[in-house]
Amino acid sequence: MIFSNIAVLIIFLLPLVGCDKNDSEANSQEVTASMESKELTPAESIAMLQKAAGLGDAKAQFNLGLKYYKGEGVPKDSAIALEWFQKAAVLGFPDAQTQLGDLYGSGYYLPRDAVKSVEWYQKAATQGNVYAQIKLGMAYYKGEGVLKDTVKAEELYEKAGAQGDAKTQFWISTLYSYGFNAPEDAVKSAEWLQKAAVQGDAGSQTNLGLAYNNGKGVPKDATKGVEWYRKAAAQGYADAQFRLAWSYYKGKGVPEDALIAKEWFQKAAMQEDADSQFRLGEMYCNGHGVPKNAAKAVEWWKKAAVHGNQDAKFNLGEMYLKGEGVSKDIVRAYTWFKNAAIGDDTDLNMNARLRADWLEKQLTDAEFTEYQRLASDFVHMTALLESDDTEPLKNKPQKQATGTAFIISSEGHALTNHHVINGCAELKVAGRDGVAKVITSDSVNDLALLLLPDKSIDIAKLNPEPGKVRQGEDVIVFGYPLNSVLSSGGNLTPGILSALTGLGNNTNQIQITAPIQPGSSGSPVMDKKGDVMGVVSMMLDDGKMAKATGQVGQNVNFAVNGQTVRAFLDTNNVPYKTGGGVFSYEKENADIADEARKWTVLVECWK
Repeated sequence: MIFSNIAVLIIFLLPLVGCDKNDSEANSQEVTASMESKELTPAESIAMLQKAAGLGDAKAQFNLGLKYYKGEGVPKDSAIALEWFQKAAVLGFPDAQTQLGDLYGSGYYLPRDAVKSVEWYQKAATQGNVYAQIKLGMAYYKGEGVLKDTVKAEELYEKAGAQGDAKTQFWISTLYSYGFNAPEDAVKSAEWLQKAAVQGDAGSQTNLGLAYNNGKGVPKDATKGVEWYRKAAAQGYADAQFRLAWSYYKGKGVPEDALIAKEWFQKAAMQEDADSQFRLGEMYCNGHGVPKNAAKAVEWWKKAAVHGNQDAKFNLGEMYLKGEGVSKDIVRAYTWFKNAAIGDDTDLNMNARLRADWLEKQLTDAEFTEYQRLASDFVHMTALLESDDTEPLKNKPQKQATGTAFIISSEGHALTNHHVINGCAELKVAGRDGVAKVITSDSVNDLALLLLPDKSIDIAKLNPEPGKVRQGEDVIVFGYPLNSVLSSGGNLTPGILSALTGLGNNTNQIQITAPIQPGSSGSPVMDKKGDVMGVVSMMLDDGKMAKATGQVGQNVNFAVNGQTVRAFLDTNNVPYKTGGGVFSYEKENADIADEARKWTVLVECWK
């Protein structure tokens, strides 16, 4: 009976409340307009918000509730926040209704009550609030606060997604993908991803690319996967940039291209993507698509380690243990291995543990004390990342330039240019241990004879009749231009023998049209049989050419001719082989490249 009296009282009061509300709305709109018309200080903003909320503006009440909820501009007070949320929700503001749905559902600041949570979601959902529709669908799917009804749940998902919001569609696809509050359905997941992806949602584009790559919910198609990765990567989405880089790195859906892979890894790494940072370190360590540079590998692995990449931590332990890219430091090696050992019992964890146990037996008391200092903060790794560990490297030779050389004897003799080795403290060959020794060099003809640190089965053959080469013949150059960045597997460029003499009618040179870049110096110039007829020496400087003649030369490059090369080798008693004979024949460029790659090497000048 009491309830009936209250109901009657409310009915009689409704007209009065309605009139007051109209006046309040008008006043609150004036307050809101005043707030938006000028820049306010935080204190002024709160004051105006309180005034609008007091006048019955539901949006202002909700926003004021958020201020108290987060403690922004006012003391943090969940009780006051709830009062304002309640006021706004009663007035029908959907964001406030979903907020109460969340609070009742989670049990934060309010007693957990699944039924009340559903009631508030229901109110917001009927107003078309997509968040409430999804949350209500979840409740129906789980049977929390309502009777379980999977059909009703899917209807609500459909209703929310049909409103066209890409983020909502991405959310729905995730529910179906993982079977989280929805039946696991890869096809439906892909359908919702497609809807969001065509609207430009980068996360959906990336996941759709992954679906095509794995054939999950769509036909397996790595090429289509790359297309979607590329769209998201162009928007700066780091995960897509990593996946696009990996596609080029492995040649999945696109031709394998280490240079392009490096560019995309770099973009993602600059956004603190740990996997990309690790891969960049790997590329520099192996010289894959970039010049081999252990110090840069360490630099990228440190960045990845800070973001928790265990592989990077393990590799840093190896680098300090061997003294590659950093000074050899058993304490830091031990510290990195101990760090990498933390976690699940994966192969990496166990290997790190074994190395750490082995090193621990070798540590002195002073070294173990230093380890404790370095390991005092494994979270931020501040001490472990101190920059002074690389100071001694300043006094060690650093790689300054690269060139090309080719092997001409099974004993490991190799030819390159004098200017490639001139002034170098050390010469290293990419992918080989040890250093190369300079036996002799000829600055006039720009030739140098090296002895590589190991013998070789594969050697070049020289043109048997270097004096009979003819102007206009096809030539092929194989080498490692642009510091090996163009391709870690070498670079082939075809051209023609354009002149039988070089710069200033130099009879020890020939002129060729094959494009030459820095790093090509020392490359073999071959005929169509794959026999060496010269050694790349120089390219015409476009700037100097322009100043001298007012024109720029096109592919004007020079090489030491075959006669001069043979004379140089004969003078120094170096054995070599020549081509020709019954089994000599012209070959395809691809076959010449396959052969040249076996006996052509990248030479690094360290100073």
